Amino acid sequence: MSSVFIAFCFIKTVSRNSKFLNGTAVYCVSNDEDEFRKLNYKGFTGNSEILIVDFERNSIVLMIGRYVYHQNAEYLSLIQTVPLSSPQTDSNCVPEDLPYTFPLLIYSAPAVTSSYKSNDAIGRQSFMLSKKLYNPVTGQKGIESDMIVSYANGHYDSLKESLKKSVISAIGRLKINTNSKIPHIISSEIEWSYAASESSSLIQPSPGKRNSSSKPSSDKPSATDLKDLANQIRSKDPELQKPSNESSDKN
Repeated sequence: MSSVFIAFCFIKTVSRNSKFLNGTAVYCVSNDEDEFRKLNYKGFTGNSEILIVDFERNSIVLMIGRYVYHQNAEYLSLIQTVPLSSPQTDSNCVPEDLPYTFPLLIYSAPAVTSSYKSNDAIGRQSFMLSKKLYNPVTGQKGIESDMIVSYANGHYDSLKESLKKSVISAIGRLKINTNSKIPHIISSEIEWSYAASESSSLIQPSPGKRNSSSKPSSDKPSATDLKDLANQIRSKDPELQKPSNESSDKN
């Protein structure tokens, strides 16, 4: 799973049927003021093993799901929900009751090699991740998804040289600027590994191994010259000193 979102959300609207529920919610984007962003969510509830606990409008819910940002709109396919309030017990619940916590995003994708930048003025470095995503909320496929990852100078010093042909996993605060079309992760943790295509090439059998497993040639003689074979054994021909041939002679 390449894009996982975690945040406390205030439920603005909700509708449901026997298979799924959907609606809109808002989450807090600042840790010191009432500033909110809206997201569209959808959760499939037809499976008895789901982790989605039902909730109502005007309630506060911890939401975890697959996240897609597309054309300045946010979408969340729910994985798990944890209601923290309900209209029955908290009749006056409003968006301002949300805790001042940043939304958390876990994002994994190939790195864009030429995207590395260093901004010494603010003491941070950044690079871009890019891949195509499926949006379960709308059913749209092949959505171009770009994400800028920012981290403090002095952390991950070897990362710059590892961007080429690497898959990066970053976790941190999700930030969306009004003047930018690309979301940011203010990263707290970054991991990377070589792309699968490169890793798989390292374990391919060598030509010698492939030849050893090939079928016998059709030009192989139909009979063995036993006298010639005995002479070769007596002369200790190196090609016949392999353990497999020795054991066959004993038999």
